[in-house]
Amino acid sequence: MKTKYLSLIFIVLLSFVSQAIAQTTNDWQWQYPKPQGNTLRDIYVFNKDTAIAVGDLGTVIKTTDGGASWDVQHHAGGSGIELNSVNFIDALNGWAAGGAYGSGQNVLLKTTDGGKIWIEVKTDTTLPYNSIYFVDKDTGFVFGEDGIILRTTDGGNSWNTSSIDNYMSAYLDVFFFRAVAFTDKSTGFLVGAGYYGNEIYKTTDCGRTWQWNEGVLNPKVFGSLYDINFTDINHGFIAGDGGVFLITTDGGNTWRHDTAGSDNYSTCFTDTLNGWICGGNSTIDADYGGFIYNTTNGGINWVKAESNKSFGQLFKIKFSDKNNGWIIGQSGILYRTTDGGSNWISQREKSYNFNSIYFVDESNGWAAGDSGIILHTTDGGNNWEKQNQNDSLLFNSVYAIDTQNVFTAGLIVKGSWLSIGANILKTTNGGQTWENQMFDTLNRFNSIAFLNDSTGWVSGKNGVLLKTSDKGNNWTKIVLDTSVAETSLGKIHFINQNIGWIGSNLKTTDGGNSWKVQNIPSLSFPSSYFINESLGWIVGDSYGGSNIYRTTDGGTNWTPCGSTYPGYYFTICFSNATTGWITGYNYSNQKSIIKTTDGGNTWVGQDIPSNWLSSLFFLNENTGWAVGDGIYKTTDGGGIVSVKDEKGSVNNIPSNIELLQNYPNPFNPSTVIEYKLNKQQIVKLQVFNILGQEIGKLVDGIQSSGAYKINWNSKGLASGVYFYRLTTTSQVVTKKMLLIR
Repeated sequence: MKTKYLSLIFIVLLSFVSQAIAQTTNDWQWQYPKPQGNTLRDIYVFNKDTAIAVGDLGTVIKTTDGGASWDVQHHAGGSGIELNSVNFIDALNGWAAGGAYGSGQNVLLKTTDGGKIWIEVKTDTTLPYNSIYFVDKDTGFVFGEDGIILRTTDGGNSWNTSSIDNYMSAYLDVFFFRAVAFTDKSTGFLVGAGYYGNEIYKTTDCGRTWQWNEGVLNPKVFGSLYDINFTDINHGFIAGDGGVFLITTDGGNTWRHDTAGSDNYSTCFTDTLNGWICGGNSTIDADYGGFIYNTTNGGINWVKAESNKSFGQLFKIKFSDKNNGWIIGQSGILYRTTDGGSNWISQREKSYNFNSIYFVDESNGWAAGDSGIILHTTDGGNNWEKQNQNDSLLFNSVYAIDTQNVFTAGLIVKGSWLSIGANILKTTNGGQTWENQMFDTLNRFNSIAFLNDSTGWVSGKNGVLLKTSDKGNNWTKIVLDTSVAETSLGKIHFINQNIGWIGSNLKTTDGGNSWKVQNIPSLSFPSSYFINESLGWIVGDSYGGSNIYRTTDGGTNWTPCGSTYPGYYFTICFSNATTGWITGYNYSNQKSIIKTTDGGNTWVGQDIPSNWLSSLFFLNENTGWAVGDGIYKTTDGGGIVSVKDEKGSVNNIPSNIELLQNYPNPFNPSTVIEYKLNKQQIVKLQVFNILGQEIGKLVDGIQSSGAYKINWNSKGLASGVYFYRLTTTSQVVTKKMLLIR
C-alpha cells in the first residue's frame, strides 16, 4: 500500500512539475521594517496578549503573545484595497471592511478561523466602507461613503443596502460615516462628516432606523468626526478634526463641546475618568506628526504623553484594560503600553524611505535612502544592520564592488529638503566605518557605478559627471556637451568595459571617454535598462499613450513595447532577454510592480506588499530585491499574481457553481482559491492530503450567490499534492494543487 501511494505521488508531482515550467509563485516578502510597514487603520483587541490590526493593501497582522511576534498577511482575501475597520464576534469569527475615499472601490472580508483565512464577500455597491460592527453573531452593520449603510440579520449571509437618506425626510448630503458604537443591542451612535454639520446619528431599534438631531451641538461642529467610544450607557466620547472632543453624560441626549489635541482620529476611555486621544497633523507639534494625550478627569484636562517622542500619524488607540493598550498608524506604526500609558514601546522597526539597493551575492547587500540611512545584511536580507543614519544626508544610489568596498552617492540637505551640496560615502571594511567625501560646489548625485575594481562614475544634477580611476580616492569632473549641461543625469549602467548609458539619453562606446546624446521617447522621469549593446527598454510617465518602449539597435530607435500599462513607474530591470520588471507608484489600485516574461510584449501586475517602489535589483531571474517604503525580497521572480485582473471581473453570477484553479500554483506558502455560486446555498470547502485525509475546512455554512476568494496558508505542511473540494447542495467539484517548499 505504501508503494502504491508513493507511485501515485510521483506521477502527480511529475505532472505538476511539467506544468510549472511556465508558472511562477507569489513570493515578495517584507524584509524591513519588521513586522511590516503598510499603514494600519484599525485594531481589534481581544485581551492583553491578542490583537489583530488591518490596513493598506489588504494588510492583516495578528499577535497572540503581546506583540513579541506577529503573523503578517498582505492582500488578505486576494484584495489589495485598504482595510479601514475590523470587528470580531468571538475569537474565531470576524469581519474587515475597506476602501479609499472617492475611489469607487470597496472590500468586505470574513474569517471563521481567527484571521488566518479571509473570504471576500461581494456586495451590491462600490462605495468605500469605513466601519464594520456586529452587535451579536447575527446582526451587523457596514458604514461608509455617501451615508451608505449595510445591515445583516443572518450573520452576514445576506446584506440589505440603504442610505441614511432613506431614514430622513430631507436630503442630508452626508460625506461619509466613520465610526459606530452601541451601548446595548438596540441603542447605537454613528458619526462622520456632512454638509450640514453635527453629524451624530442615533438608533434605538438596532439600526432599523437612524435619527439625526441637527441641534444636538451649539455651536455646530462642521468638521469630520472620526471615532466614538462609550464606557457605559451614559458616558460617551467623540474625537474629530480641528481639536474637536465631545462628551455626553446622559446617553447621547446632549453633548458637551471641548477642545483637545489637533486632528483627533481616535479616542478610548477605560472608565469615565481615564481616557486617551491620538491623531496627527497637529499645529501644536513642531514636526506636524502624531500625538497622544491622556486625561484622568473625564476630559477636563489633557496631558501630552511621551512628549520627547516623535510619532507619525496615529489612527487608532484601543485598550483591553486600564493597563494594556495599543496604538497603530502611518507606515505600520505600532506601539504598546503595559503600564497604563506611562510608557509606549514601539513594536515595529524604525521606518525609512529607501532609494537604492545592491547585492554582491545572495548573502551580502546594502540598502540606502533618506535620512542618510545605510542598512547592511549578511544573510540575504533576513536581518538588516544599521551602519549609518544622518538626517542631513540623503542617498540616491548605493554600489558595492565587493563585500568590503561600498559606495553611496547623494546630497547634503538643510532644513526642509533644501540641498546645499553633494556627497559620497565610502567604506573599505564592509561598512564598519565610512568616509564622507563632500562636494559643496555640486548639487545632488543621482547614481554611482563601477566598471571594475578601480574605475567608477558618479552622475548628478546640472549635467554633473565624475570619474575615478583609483577606487574612489579621487574624483575628476568630466565636461559634457553643452546640450546636457542643465540636465539631471540619471542612472549609470554599463554592459561591458566600453558600452554604457547614463539615464536614457547619454551613451558611450569607448569606456566613457566620450558621450553621445541619443533621442528618446517623450517621457517624464525615464529609466532604461540594456542587457546587451543592442537590446534595451525604457519606461516613464507619458501622460497618456505608451509609457514602455524597446530598442533593438542600442537606443537609436525606439518602438512601443506592449500595450499601455497605467501607472507611474521609476525603474526597469531585466535578468535576460525575456524576463523583466518595472517598479513605481500604486495609484487607483494599480500595481507597484509589473513583470514580463516575453521581452516586454505583455506585462502582468504582481502583488507586493507596497504602494510605491523606487528601485530594484536582481541577481538572476528568481532572486531579487525591491525598495521604497521598505525592503522586499523574492526568490522565485515574484510570480504572476493578478489573475483576477487579467481574466476580467469575477463578480458575474454564473449559471452554475464554479471552482477555479488556485493561483499561484505551484505555491509556497499561500495560495488563493476562488469559487462562484449561482444562488444561496450550503457550502463546504475542504482541503485534503494525498491520502484523502481532511487537513483544513475553509468554509462550512450558508453563502449567498456571488464570487468568493480565500487565501489559504499551508504553514506546517510538507511539500506535495493537495486537493481542494467545493461541496454544495447541488454539486461537488475537486481540484488539485502543488505545494513546493
